[in-house]
Amino acid sequence: MRDEAKALADARTKLEEQSASLALLRRGWEESVAGNITAVEEAKAAVSIAEENLRKAGLAYYTENPDTKKLPFGLNVRITSTLEYSTDNALAWAVEHKMALSLDKKAFESIAKTHNVPFVTKKEVVTVTLPTDTAKLLQENPQ
Repeated sequence: MRDEAKALADARTKLEEQSASLALLRRGWEESVAGNITAVEEAKAAVSIAEENLRKAGLAYYTENPDTKKLPFGLNVRITSTLEYSTDNALAWAVEHKMALSLDKKAFESIAKTHNVPFVTKKEVVTVTLPTDTAKLLQENPQ
């Protein structure tokens, strides 16, 4: 057992040395590319801001031209429905209809989308989608 214990101690020592060496190299590498990492993070933030601004501009365009869902620069409009309701009322409704002892939100919303449930309001949500093809952003006329 002595040999096995020594082998483990040696292996752990070597692992600690190699890990320390790698950590030192990693710190040096991270310091050497810190400017690049910062530049990428700044570019990501700029893309997010530009995307949000383009979505807002697309929504304004759609508001003025509601008959078209294909907008300039490759933008599209997607309209989805959301349901607004009180979960307490939904649970009471589900229990009254012998559907649940607790609210199954997915099942309830499936029913509420196709049936008239008095306390549920259906609301359309307009979303502007951006093209993933950057070249389309440079085309003013919808394709």
